[in-house]
Amino acid sequence: MNGTGEFSARLLIITLIATPLAMIFPNGKVTRWLVKNRRYFGVATFVYALVHTIFYLNEIAFGQMMSDFFQVAILTGWIAFFIFVPLALTSNDAAVKCMKETWKKLQQWVYLAAVMTFVHWALVHYHWKAAAMHFVPVLGLEIWRIWKGRPRI
Repeated sequence: MNGTGEFSARLLIITLIATPLAMIFPNGKVTRWLVKNRRYFGVATFVYALVHTIFYLNEIAFGQMMSDFFQVAILTGWIAFFIFVPLALTSNDAAVKCMKETWKKLQQWVYLAAVMTFVHWALVHYHWKAAAMHFVPVLGLEIWRIWKGRPRI
């Protein structure tokens, strides 16, 4: 179960760092590839989060799940998962075309999902150092992107 959750978080990180890295290295082949494939990484993030959730539901008794639901460590994971659902469902060309500007506003919810994922990872098994090691560079790159004030690529 832990492997699928961590892999989902790492794919989320790749999704989030694509734009700032492309701003830093605009002519880089890898950064252009990351930006071009960012949507696929986002959908893969959801798929691994879904598998992680299925493993969790299979491993824990319903009564235990209900009693743990409102613990911050668990609730943040559920919030992140429920944010990922509409993001994944609208990560296709038809949704982009149909939703127009609303699509980008919806997709920006990924930042809240990232915060929830970080808190979930940090608290669920007290692995805050591992979570911080992964998410602090993302935070730094996102702060840099906002500070530069350039539009998203």
